[in-house]
This record gives sequence, structure tokens and C-alpha cells, in this order.
Amino acid sequence: MVRYAISLVILSVGALKAQNVTMAGYDLARTNADLNETILSPQTVQSSAFGKLFSLAVDGQIYAQPLYMQNVAINGQTHNVVFVATQHNSVYAFDADTAGPPLWTLNLGPSVSSDSYDTEDGPYDDISPEIGILGTPVIDPATGTLYLVTATAASGYHYHRLHALDITTGAERFGAPVVINAQVRGTGESSAAGSVEFVSSQHLQRPALLLLNGVVYVGFGSHGDGDPWHGWLMGYKASNVQVQTAVFNPTVNGWGGAIWQSGRGPSADSQGNIYVVTSNGDSDDVTDFSDAVLKLDPNSLSIQDWFAPSDQQSIDDDDEDLGSAGAMLVPGTSLLATGGKQGTLYLLNSSSLGHVSPGNGQIPQSIPASGTGIFNMAFWNRTSGPLLYVNGATASMEAFQLSGNQINATPVSQSSVPFGVSYQGMTVSASGGQAGSGILWVADSDSWPLPAAGTLHALNAEDLSTELWNSDMNPSDALGLFTKFANPTVANGKVYVASLSNQLVVYGMLAPQPAPVITGVVNGASYATGAIAPGEVVTIYGQNLGPQALVAGVFDANGNMSTQLSGLQVNFNAIPAPLLYASAGAVSAVVPFELAGSSQAAVQVSYNGQSAAAVTYNVVPAAPGIFTANSAGSGEGVIMNEDSSPNSTDYPAAPGSTIVVYATGCGATNPGDTTGSLAQNKNPLAAINSVTATIGGLQTQVTYAGDAPGKIAGMAEFDLVVPWGLGGSVPVVVTVNGAQSQATATVAVEGRGPAPSSFSRRVRRMP
Repeated sequence: MVRYAISLVILSVGALKAQNVTMAGYDLARTNADLNETILSPQTVQSSAFGKLFSLAVDGQIYAQPLYMQNVAINGQTHNVVFVATQHNSVYAFDADTAGPPLWTLNLGPSVSSDSYDTEDGPYDDISPEIGILGTPVIDPATGTLYLVTATAASGYHYHRLHALDITTGAERFGAPVVINAQVRGTGESSAAGSVEFVSSQHLQRPALLLLNGVVYVGFGSHGDGDPWHGWLMGYKASNVQVQTAVFNPTVNGWGGAIWQSGRGPSADSQGNIYVVTSNGDSDDVTDFSDAVLKLDPNSLSIQDWFAPSDQQSIDDDDEDLGSAGAMLVPGTSLLATGGKQGTLYLLNSSSLGHVSPGNGQIPQSIPASGTGIFNMAFWNRTSGPLLYVNGATASMEAFQLSGNQINATPVSQSSVPFGVSYQGMTVSASGGQAGSGILWVADSDSWPLPAAGTLHALNAEDLSTELWNSDMNPSDALGLFTKFANPTVANGKVYVASLSNQLVVYGMLAPQPAPVITGVVNGASYATGAIAPGEVVTIYGQNLGPQALVAGVFDANGNMSTQLSGLQVNFNAIPAPLLYASAGAVSAVVPFELAGSSQAAVQVSYNGQSAAAVTYNVVPAAPGIFTANSAGSGEGVIMNEDSSPNSTDYPAAPGSTIVVYATGCGATNPGDTTGSLAQNKNPLAAINSVTATIGGLQTQVTYAGDAPGKIAGMAEFDLVVPWGLGGSVPVVVTVNGAQSQATATVAVEGRGPAPSSFSRRVRRMP
């Protein structure tokens, strides 16, 4: 409870600090770092206190990173809001802290069917079944405007449109929407009359949007490498999106040069320069710049500086895009990091990119950071030494430390297990640069090929070998289908994760759970209180004992009833008990046979790391109770007639026939049973010589008393001969070692006279 109290204090303090996420990657440097997080830390994120809070259903797949704004006034109330854009071209504004309907939502037109595109490899199915809002939107907090791009289809044509939505209502503003069109002078692929025109149907709006100095920048790459394509970057005036401010195409006299960056947006430095990284295509490093890092003037989008690896041509020949990870700027420095499908990590000086470089000098620096492609990065500007995080397919996540203007080529930390694919989303959350506060959140696929289930991991950001938590630890925390490249959004103690399962999944600190309380232990058949016996099926009553919904017990790998169930365990004198079912108010358990010979037993229930105060009961050799059909301890017993029909007033037992009565609390058998096992044979009770029974008050013959084959050890069966001279529903009582079962369990008997002097036993058959 102390831990939860501390968490609540941290929650109340952390909530005072504004923590908006208005763009992909959290900042213009695209560091994928939330350094305002004071609630989530390696000390607070653990399986007992952190997990799924709720999920928010939407109408399509989510590829765009969710955005977050605090204190937004909507319909007269103030909310923390998470904004979600889907591939069905819908936008949702949800209250970020509660599960509920959207505060507002709208659809922006019919999406484009993935099957409508043809590529060099046939129909495009990498993103399926539809394409709508793919690139992450951007929010202008000064005007409360959300900018996004839709892909729509109408009358056989494809369109991209730039929208500007009021974050409080979803209403269009600033001249939106505008159909995106562009052309540049050049003789490149698909040119006509000396101009290259933007062809919407051949391009994906994959990179996140950039908002810089009153201009919204929108980038495009190829659509599955379907010819013809180019890279494009276009600027639109934020206050009037009908005004296009600039257009850039990196291959005006060639082909290719896509700007896709695995969804990472263009980055910008403190002087307002824009950085993009292009992918495969033509390169002459004069007018055509594929597989290159480009520094662009924000006004004209003209190239100010550039870098390309010396093996630029072979990168293109082998389809090893340099542009798979975009450009990440190191805060407070002139350093720029990037990487590509080769797995090489580059560190450049943004003040002088170096043009074509062999890559073995001080700056630029290149290191083989991954055996496969680099598609994403995260950076923690830690006070005790900045850390850069990357990984490749089936490889460990790695942290490289920056020292001065160099990256240490040997990682300072690695995850203990490899991640399945190299398409992870990742975010660092920390309290500034404070050591000991960092968590690396990684959304990863569980298998290949995609689509496949995903897992959210929380790693200690300074010791990646320490996994604090993951969404597979508890089935109720499941993420759903994995979205590649989608970075988790961390804000104010919650983690928002996109999913291809048409839902946004929200994780956070779980509400403190009250400790379990035991209010009573009764015989599971008779509901009688008092002493307990070894092997007895008992019902434990109380509060907060287990999950709200009833959960049935399961058999473990050894074929025994499990002693662990949904975070619950019951101990008798520290001996774990098999669990038949569990709920918040009642738990059914089997008293361990190991208690034989004990005089008392301390009963304790533990649930999700919290334990009830132990309650002590006397232990006796036997405390029999007969199971009843209504599970209330009285009325018709759970009894089988001689013909195996269930005994009832409709099907009474014949006098002289043998009935089977089921009970519990009858003590050990000989040979003894294993606690939690299923009885295989008819082993008699160890106290068989003390067993007696009455039916309707008349002493009756006991032909067998012991294990009930096929039932859990601890359930007993009594084979009793029904006396003559009875009729109707009469009490049945068994006695073991002097202890009697309840007198309220009944058996239905056919009404007949006294037994004849000689008779042939008749077996009653069901009609």
C-alpha cells in the first residue's frame, strides 16, 4: 500500500506540468523523447501496478502517432484530449483519461483501396485494405488547429487533400481543405513540356507533417515503388492553406528520391533549416539527390547542403535506402544522426554536411550499428551522457553513447532478448536528463509476416537488459495487431499505442486495489462453518479475493489443478491449495492433504501482490458435507440412482437399490491421494471402518466410501443401499470418524411397503 500511496503523490505532482505532444517524434529534432514525464519511471512501472487502462475503438487501422493536448475546452468542459487519425479517413478527439465515446469525430471522405494500386510487384498490399490518413498530423497549439492529409478516391481518380481542423470542434478552417498539386521544372520521369507534375495516385503521404514558422510542410514518397515516382516536399501557409509557399523535388531530371522516412517527419534546427533524407533513385549530386541527406531552405525549399555516402550508387542498386530512418538532430549541438537499410549509423555535422564522404573521418562518422536496416531511432539527452537507441531485425535493442562529437562504436547497453522485426515504434520517457528516470518504450511485432500480434515493452533506458514490464505478462494487457513504425505516445503517466486492430490502447498506472479480506471459510458442499479437514473442498468468502468475473481453475503441466489463478493464491499453513474457481467475493479451494496431523491451519489469500490477514481454523480428520443440486447445502443432494440417472422427485430411487452420494471433507484415503490430482481409482477412505450412513433416519448399508474416480481428489462418493419402508424426499446423512454431514440434504425414494421376505432387486429404468 505504501507503493501505491507514493504513486498517487507522484501523480498529483506530475499533473501540474504541461505535457503536450503536438507532432510526431515529440519535437522538431524528431528525438522520439518525452522528457517531461515524472509519473512513469523504472521505479513505478511494474506488473503489479502498471497495465492496460482501457482501449478506444475507431473505424480503421491507426498508422499515425496519436497526438495529445492538455486542457482543451470542448462543449463547455475542459479535457485532456488524445487525437487519433485512421486509415478510414476519420479523425477522433477522445478524452485522454477515460474510456468513453469521442468528444467529436468526423470522416473526411472515402479512403483509397489498396488494391487500386499496381507496383512493380503487383497489387500493393503492404498497407491493406485501405489508405487514408497515413502520415502523422501536426497541431498548432497557438491557433488550436490540427493539420492532416487524406488520401481519397472519387470517380476513378486519387486525391490528396490538406485539412486544417479546429481541435475543439473538428470544423475546417484557414481555407481548408485544399487538393495537393505541384509541379517543378525538369526533364525527369513522367515529365511533359519541361515540367514534372505531382501524380497523386503514384505517391504515399508517409512522413509526418512539419509545422515551422507558420508553414505546414507535407512530404511524399513512392507507393510501393510503382513507377513513376519522385520525392516531394511542399509548403502551405498555415493561416491559409490555399497558398502553396514552396515545392521541392530531389530528382527533377531523374526518378525516385522518395521522402518516406518510415513515417518520421522532416526535422528542423534552431535556425529554421529543414532536413530530409531521400531514398533510392537517380543521383548526380547536381540536380538529382537520391539516397542523400538534404538541408533545405525553409522559404524556397532549395538545397543548402547535402551528404551522400560514397557507396551511394550501390545503395540504390541493392534497394538499401539511406532514407529509411530520416534525420534526427542532437539537441544543443550541430550533430545529425541518420541510418538506412544497410544498418549503418551516420553522425554528421549539420553546419557542414560534407557532401560525398568516405565515411571514415571524425565527421562524418559511420558505424555498423545493425546487421539489418535502421528504420527508427530515439535519443535521450541524459545529463550523464546522451544515449542513442537503434536496432535491426532479430537483433537486440542497443544504446550508443555520444561523447563530444563522436558515437562510441560499442553499445553501452543491449536488451537481453532480440526483437523480431526492425519496424519498431519507440519512445524514451524521462524526467529531463535525470539519471535513473528513463524508460525506453518499444512496440514490436510478435512474429513475421505482418499483420501479427504486437507487444509493448518497457525497458530500463540505462540498462536495456532489464525489462520492467511488457503487455504479454497479463492477458488483459494485450496490445492487438502491431502497427509498424508507430511510436507510442507518452504523456502525463499514460502510454497511447496505435493498433491495426481498429483501437487505440491506453496503458498507465493501475488504480490502487484494496487488500483482500477473508470473512469466512465453509464446507464447499454443506456450507457449514467450523473445523476443516484435509482434502476438503472449501469456499472462502470475503472481499477483493480475486478477479471481478468468475474464473475457473485449470490443470497445470503435471495434470494437477493449479495453485495459481489470475494472480491469486491460497495457502493453508503456507502450503498452496488447488483452486477450483475464483472471483472477488468467493474462492473455491481444496484443503491440502499435507495438513493431516495438524491441529490448526492458518488460511491466507494473496491476490496481485497483496495478502489478506490470515484466519486460523481447527483441523480435524473429517468434516463431511454432501453436495446439493442447488449448491446451497440443502434440498436434493447430488446423488445418482443405480441406473446412473440423477436422483430427483421425478426420478426417485427404488428401495433396495444402490445410490451414489457425492460429498467432501471426508479425510484421507488409503492409499493416499496427491493434493490437486484427479482420482483414478476407488481408493477407500482411511477411516472406512468408522463410516456409517442413514437415509430417512434408518441405518443403511454402506457398500463403498472413498475416492470418486474422475473427480478432484477430496471429493468422495458413498455407495448406499436404500432401505425399504420409506417414500418421498428424506434426509441422507453420512458419518465419518464420528463427524456427521448436514441433515438438510435429501434423496427422493419411491414409496413402497416393508421389504418382502424374499425379493429380486428391481432396477428402475428411466422412461
